[in-house]
Amino acid sequence: MQKGLRIRLFCIGLALLVIVAFALACGSAPDDGDAAAPAQPVATPTFPPTPIPPAIAQPTAAPAAAAAAPAAMSSDGIQTGGHLRVLNDGFPPKWDFTQTSTWISLFHYGGRAYSGLLQFSPRDGVEIWPDMADSWEVMDNNQTYVFHINENLTEYHDGEPFTLDDVVYAIDRWRDPPEGIIQPRVGAFNLIDTMEVVDDRTLEIKLKEPFGDFIAEAANQWHMFIPRHILEANDNTITSFEQLVGTGPYKIVDAEDGISVEMEKDANYFRSDPDGNPYPYLDKVTSVVIAEPQAIIAALNAKRASATKPNWVGVSHLEYKQMAEEGDGTFLAEAFATVDSVQLNNEAPPFDNIDARRAIMYGFNKNRIIEIDGAENPIFPISWFSYLHPSPAEIAELPGYNPAKRDEEVAMAREFAESAGLTEFDLIWIPTRVAHAEQLQQDLLECCDVQVNIVIQDWTAMIAAVEGRRYEAAIGGTAPSYAGTVPIIDIMYSEGGGRNGGWDPPDEWEAAWNKARTQQPGADQDALFDEMHRIMLEEWVPMVPVYANNHNKFHWNYVHNWQLVAQDIFSNNKFEDVWIDCNAPSPGPGC
Repeated sequence: MQKGLRIRLFCIGLALLVIVAFALACGSAPDDGDAAAPAQPVATPTFPPTPIPPAIAQPTAAPAAAAAAPAAMSSDGIQTGGHLRVLNDGFPPKWDFTQTSTWISLFHYGGRAYSGLLQFSPRDGVEIWPDMADSWEVMDNNQTYVFHINENLTEYHDGEPFTLDDVVYAIDRWRDPPEGIIQPRVGAFNLIDTMEVVDDRTLEIKLKEPFGDFIAEAANQWHMFIPRHILEANDNTITSFEQLVGTGPYKIVDAEDGISVEMEKDANYFRSDPDGNPYPYLDKVTSVVIAEPQAIIAALNAKRASATKPNWVGVSHLEYKQMAEEGDGTFLAEAFATVDSVQLNNEAPPFDNIDARRAIMYGFNKNRIIEIDGAENPIFPISWFSYLHPSPAEIAELPGYNPAKRDEEVAMAREFAESAGLTEFDLIWIPTRVAHAEQLQQDLLECCDVQVNIVIQDWTAMIAAVEGRRYEAAIGGTAPSYAGTVPIIDIMYSEGGGRNGGWDPPDEWEAAWNKARTQQPGADQDALFDEMHRIMLEEWVPMVPVYANNHNKFHWNYVHNWQLVAQDIFSNNKFEDVWIDCNAPSPGPGC
């Protein structure tokens, strides 16, 4: 493999195209630099995705304070200072990042301006690290949580004093937002019963019921805190970048709406590395929007920027791979813990009949989708729980993925369609993935004489139709804010889940879920997930999982500690320990 290239592609069969439809906004393009030449197709790996373990909460056996998690690698050899420029293809829709579920809000500014109680490791996106709290306790069978706040955290970027009352205020704003304020990422904060400020460094949170993933929810990067004094002075929201005040490693100094966000290190930031050197290492981070994919490549080739998280509209993996090979760069691609599925309205005909749902499950040749899309933008086989559970080998045997079972599954699909009287239905699909809908249309016509009427809608209209139960079938799904089976289930299937498209679980499934959600990760919880998965396959079929998207990063190798981690678009955006060496266009003063 050529210099500077490190590719990690996790897939079964041939890897293939998916156009990831994240929010785009208009932007400016650079006026110099040439686009990379088209890459030649290469052989793709055939090994299955490696499951990312769920986030690990702290022990519950005793109320002693948990040991602080590691803060980062040793700082030996690190160059401090310098200016990192990062390209994006979209701009956040709101300056109040808590009122949007668009990942670009975190990547542009939210992740660097604010702090949460805890954070996920930027090394793997799974291990839980300190943030505001440098230690924590879990008691009462996962129902009581105590957070001990870093003694160095004393003020906001504007010099106003930090207090734990601000944290309580922010959490209450999530749980009970003011009129007209949307808070889409409440998560397990809805389970909070009481919050008590024990002293100026200690916060105790009691839940209404046990929940084993609450520590992970406290590390969820959406759960960062906007100070009370800013909200109360601005009608409980943020309308401009001047109001962007937090306790994060970087503070905003300038911005042009739709174009760029410029941030400088906060000299009073409260966290340091294991050797006592203050974070962050960089002096400045600027995010710039370039909407045209080939212009992003041109700007990177010209070293007008150093890194990007590519979107796949109009550009492929192979172009980034070639750029990494020909230069001194790194391109990383992995599966994303998401469930893109054919969602079926279980509350109305024809899919209130389980045999109709089974006909879709067995009739849809999902492996053909994977083969057609190819190596340019791979997608990945999944279960109802993404690729996190069960094992990759078991996922490969699920209906639609194993070519050796195709004839058998076609016969089963035909039998189920006839049993349900399924002859026709409407299928809502988004414009960027029409080829996938057409494949399903062809599969069901060939196997079962079922007519699929494809209805094209944008993502927002499709979600509205599904959430309003005004649909028969639709492509859809979501990615949770951290990698784990619990958040996948919580948002996709549980009562009140944000992407529950009209399915009511069997009593046995719900009983297993109510028990599993109280437990820490381990063999007992996995056994319950196994049983839930069996019920979904054999007795429920709420919808038909199709694929998990990929997520990606490119950077020149003078950028260090910027890694692709679990649920990368929702985490790893603080840039605390990201640094650049002397080969960078704008290095630190020591170069």
